[in-house]
Formats: sequence, C-alpha cells, structure tokens
Amino acid sequence: MTFRIRALSCALLTLLGSAAYAQVVTPDSPLPRLLAERKVLTRQYAEANAQRHGLLGLSNKPSKKDLQDVVDALQGIVDKDEQIVAALNQTTQQAQTAAAQLQTTATTLQNTGRDDRNLTAQRLSELQATEQNLQERLRQAAARQQSMEADLHDAQQGRTLRDGLVVALALACAGLFFWRRRR
Repeated sequence: MTFRIRALSCALLTLLGSAAYAQVVTPDSPLPRLLAERKVLTRQYAEANAQRHGLLGLSNKPSKKDLQDVVDALQGIVDKDEQIVAALNQTTQQAQTAAAQLQTTATTLQNTGRDDRNLTAQRLSELQATEQNLQERLRQAAARQQSMEADLHDAQQGRTLRDGLVVALALACAGLFFWRRRR
C-alpha cells in the first residue's frame, strides 16, 4: 500500500512537473535532463516491480531482493523528484525576480511617460502664453504706429497750414510794402 501511495505521488509530481515544464523551460534549464533521468528511474521501478523471484521460483510473490530493488527504485524516483522540485523552485524564484524587474521597469516607463506628457503640456502652455503675449505686443505696436501716423498726418496738416499762412503773410507784407512804396 505504501508503494502505491509513493507511486501515485510520484505520478502526480510528474504531471505537475510536466505542466510547470511547459511554462518555465529555458535553454539553460536543468528540467529536461532531470525529467529524462526520472523517466529512466520510473522504467527501472516498473522493471523492479515486475520481478517475482519467490522462494525456489515456485511462488508468484516478490522476494526480499525484489522488494529492495523496488524500494531502491522508488527512493531514486523520490530523490529525483526532490531535485525537480528544487529546480522548479529555483525557476519560480527566477521568474518572480524577472517579473519584479519587469514590473519595476514598467512602472518606471509609465512614470517617465507621465512626466514627459506633463513637461510637454507645460511647455505647450508656455509657448501658447508667449504667443499670446507676442500677439498683444504686436497689437499694441500696431496701435502705436496708427497713433503716430495720425499725429504725423496732423503735424503735416498743421505745417501745411502754417506754411500757407506764412506765404499769405509774406505776400501780404510784400503787397503792403509795394503799396506804401508807391504812394
């Protein structure tokens, strides 16, 4: 009965090992080698379990040597299963470490992306403010230019009027001078 329990537990470990094997085997993984060795040990167990060297070969019961061979085969399978479990634990630890590193990298990339978006938005906002400031300065400069042009136009009109008055007064003075001289 103990042998059957061990055999069932070994079979269960084999199934679990096969399922884990599909997920964690890497080129440098010891799992393929360990599973192949376990398969050889399982075959040896089956052969040892099939041996029936009873007393004088007449009985169909296993001899003490047959039972010892079965026990030795099962012990080899158990030892190999322990090695497989240790390799799976190591692989699991490596996978967890890699997952943690990937998570850290992903978090860093997310933070960097968020920081870049914030910085870009801030720079865009600054550029928009600068553009609005420049547009306001341009509008003020255009208003000053129009005001100066209006002042220039008024000054030119005032000068033209003044020049006209000066010419008119000069003509009036010259006319008065000639008129007095003639008299």
